[in-house]
Amino acid sequence: MTVEFRVLGDVEVHIDEHLVNAGHSRQLCVLLALLVDANRTVSTNQILDRVWGDRPPHRARGTVATYLNRLRQVLADGGEEVHIARRSGGYALAVEPNVVDLHRFRHLTGQAQRVDDDRAVTLLERALGLWRGKAFAHLDTPWLADIRETLDRERFAALLDRNDLCLRRGEHARLLPELVAHAAEHPLDERLAGQLVLALHRTGRRSEALRAFQETKRLLSEKLGIDPGPDLRRLHDRILSGDFDHAAASTRRSGNVLRRNDLPGDVVDFTGRVDEVTRLLACPPTAADGLAPQAVAVTAIDGMAGIGKTALAVHIAHKLAQRYPDGQLFIDLHGHTTDETAVDPMTALDVLLRAAGVPGERIPDSLDARAALWRAELANREVLVVLDNAASASQVRPLLPGSPHCRVLITSRHRLVDLDTGHVLSLDVLPAREAVALFTRILGEHRAVNEPEAVREVVRLCGYLPLAVRIAAARLCTRPAWTVRHLVDRLGDRHQRLAELDTGDRGAAAAFTLSYRRITSDQQRVFRLLGLHPGSDFDAHAAACLTGATVDVAEKLVEGLVDAHLLQQPQPGRYGFHDLLRHYARQTASATDEDRHTALARLVGHYSQLAVAADRLLDPRRPRVHIGEPIADCHPRPFGDQAAALRWLDTEHHNLLACQRLAVEENWHGVVWQLAWTLDTYQRHRGHLPDRLVAWQAALTAAVRLDESTLVARSHLHVGAALARLGRHGDALDHLDQARQLAGATGDLACTWDQALDIHQAWHHPADADQAPYKIDSAGHDALETVRLPVQGATGVPRRTRLPAKRTHT
Repeated sequence: MTVEFRVLGDVEVHIDEHLVNAGHSRQLCVLLALLVDANRTVSTNQILDRVWGDRPPHRARGTVATYLNRLRQVLADGGEEVHIARRSGGYALAVEPNVVDLHRFRHLTGQAQRVDDDRAVTLLERALGLWRGKAFAHLDTPWLADIRETLDRERFAALLDRNDLCLRRGEHARLLPELVAHAAEHPLDERLAGQLVLALHRTGRRSEALRAFQETKRLLSEKLGIDPGPDLRRLHDRILSGDFDHAAASTRRSGNVLRRNDLPGDVVDFTGRVDEVTRLLACPPTAADGLAPQAVAVTAIDGMAGIGKTALAVHIAHKLAQRYPDGQLFIDLHGHTTDETAVDPMTALDVLLRAAGVPGERIPDSLDARAALWRAELANREVLVVLDNAASASQVRPLLPGSPHCRVLITSRHRLVDLDTGHVLSLDVLPAREAVALFTRILGEHRAVNEPEAVREVVRLCGYLPLAVRIAAARLCTRPAWTVRHLVDRLGDRHQRLAELDTGDRGAAAAFTLSYRRITSDQQRVFRLLGLHPGSDFDAHAAACLTGATVDVAEKLVEGLVDAHLLQQPQPGRYGFHDLLRHYARQTASATDEDRHTALARLVGHYSQLAVAADRLLDPRRPRVHIGEPIADCHPRPFGDQAAALRWLDTEHHNLLACQRLAVEENWHGVVWQLAWTLDTYQRHRGHLPDRLVAWQAALTAAVRLDESTLVARSHLHVGAALARLGRHGDALDHLDQARQLAGATGDLACTWDQALDIHQAWHHPADADQAPYKIDSAGHDALETVRLPVQGATGVPRRTRLPAKRTHT
């Protein structure tokens, strides 16, 4: 029994040359979902996406199973060579590729690239003869539309290749009617226009050939705003001059024709990146952009591990393929690959030259000679080259063609700052909306739609990193009993988050490790220690204190980490981590660094000392409080004036609060209290009232643990004052009463005066009018009557300082 699948037209199944009924349109779509990837496992989620897109019906999995059972019955008469197998995670259609016309077409066009012209014409005409109309006629899903578009490009490329070969054999008259018809269908294709112009000229119709050129030129200008390319212009000039070189009569080269496509398959669930795709699909940079008009168009795409560089480059390459009909080459340079060393330029050029059709015996031994031959081979070709996973600019530079007709896409985790490129694109994480769309597309809308808040929380915990989002969605796909909320709970443990996103050598931690191993040992140490920083961002001075380096050295090392996309730079002079990279750095530091405690002490000392210096400028008459010796001395830089101190506090306030939380964890009780005291003036002025309360509550706990009655009294005083400012007057008066009792016992008149003032403020709040007389009698009467201004003058009690208003920059 023989089976044949025909999809290059209406979808048909033939058994022993008899057409059999393979079912209705949805069932045929399920068959196509397996046929396109014959002999490869297609997951159930992929089948759902290919058949229904983002709107699968209720119980779609059961429907798929039903369709597959029906298809098995249809194919049962085809013998054992054709069957649908259930495999881990999906299904596969086991079949000989040559019984599927799509795969036979691709096999024939591939063979045609490796034989002489006469044999190639025969193979290409056989391949084109397999087409009976539009692929998958009368069936339509978003996935099928994408595959149909790809196949249309492949069919058109095969047609153009066949035309070139026939023109080279002198078959101008035979080909002319086809060329006229095809040119009407594709009026903007310059290669086809050149074939028509050449055929008209060769059949003695010179004036028609010139008119055809002018018509193409007009259409290109009106529709695309461009002029004809150099090949078509050269052909036109030769016709005008009468100096027509028969050896180069074709618009293509007559030697080894490249016509090769090495691109990996496009990403089926590619999502988002609309702005980036639009920019990359735009015309290559020109002289108007400051680039030499004869320079090769190069785009370098960089970004952190897992950001989606290769997926974007391959997606763009597939969309650009038709613009570069001589070939699309892809090479993985292994700049960041597990157990692989980076491909050296000599080896890469050997691979590329052989792909260009150069025999091994013609490839020279020196790097310069190979690079020169590579440029010569591509000089008159329109080729797209994807250099994936580059380690450095020095690795890539010899691989760049010299022809302006070529396009190069480079991907790298390292910012290739020393590579002269026309276009650099640094990828950021996905916007939240696109991350949700990617997660939903992989998981399936039928599962995601019921838990929208949990989906948003998952992608947030993944840091909107495409790799992490994909892994999280894939985990749920393999755990049908899990809810999205269950995954949120698992990812919520920051100590286990990277483990939850681990899939072996393709997990988030594995990807980060590859980047980490490529940097220097000094950069590795800085990376680990910076992961200990408790805040969200920092400057070079903080990095210097944390690492024990000078500011200049620290800044150079930190900038190197930015170039390696292991650190982010949200604004000039400020640095920070992606959330997942911060977890990775902290785990690495915990496992390797013995000086963790010392480094943190230097950092907290740095912030504490600068905060003291800033506070002294805000209120020079405020008493200085010293609780033991500083835990570390980092030689803080001085502030020029009060405005500079305020700017620093505005920038670092969140880091100072984070340092206080860290000091609590490390049991540095004196630092906890010192930071609360130092920040008080600033927080009152800027209105950071909730933060002020939290800081003083931490200070109160620290004072109790220090067993310092004076500090406990002062802490109760400031907690009470903070509560009063927040409108919690009952709680405020309780703390102020405790401050009064402790201050009376210790003889702290300054504290007594301050608590009396704050009781007075709380007393006059209408909500506490009933309690106020009792409270003032029992808590503050003596202070108000006997302390007053003499105490204030004698003790240097801090005044309510007025500071400049915070500027709003527009």
